[in-house]
Amino acid sequence: MGRPRKAPQRSELAPREQILEVAGRLFAERGVVDVSMLEIAQAAGLRQSSLYYWFRRKELIVAEILQQVNRLPLSYARKLEASGGAADVQLWRFVRFDVETVCGFPLEITEIHRFSERDPEAFATYWAERRALTEAVAAMIGRGVGEGAFREVDAYLCALTVLAQDESVQNWYRPGGAGRIHPLAASDPAALGYRPEQIAELVADQTIGGLLARPSRLAALRQTAVAADGEG
Repeated sequence: MGRPRKAPQRSELAPREQILEVAGRLFAERGVVDVSMLEIAQAAGLRQSSLYYWFRRKELIVAEILQQVNRLPLSYARKLEASGGAADVQLWRFVRFDVETVCGFPLEITEIHRFSERDPEAFATYWAERRALTEAVAAMIGRGVGEGAFREVDAYLCALTVLAQDESVQNWYRPGGAGRIHPLAASDPAALGYRPEQIAELVADQTIGGLLARPSRLAALRQTAVAADGEG
């Protein structure tokens, strides 16, 4: 078995990956709107014409970076569905995973949603995957209702709300080391001392606890979910 390779330096990355890495850092530091294509090219050590060879406009860069926000939780939701098991346990596991993913994402999702209105074509794949993710969560909730674990709810409306609540942690949380510090840090720096896993488990408890037909089951359900995640 070979030794692990050293993580590549920026200069060792292929141009496309280098552009995405540099752009992601600039977007995290200053916001998507305030970063120009020229600045991305300069930071990546490329001529502006070379940048346009890979990405014709900034919206395409943003859209590609944004894909992970849907693809990681969507892949996990499909994995949960394939593994079987109780829907309430699956939803707890999904919410925890989704919130941890959001906590680790350096860009402001709500800002990017507003930005996407400029170029619907560039973000068409993102929104299609977003619908697929919503449908997967709605199916999970619907199964929970059918199993008697959840109270009667509109599954699709509930799924929309669950995903919005997961993303709402960005209203105050920023990944460690991110360039931009949320304004809340100035008035309440203790709020940024929480770990993503703490936040994720609390949101999962709040979400599933509010759906359970018998809320007293939450502690046992959480224990089962944590054990299942520990098994892989």
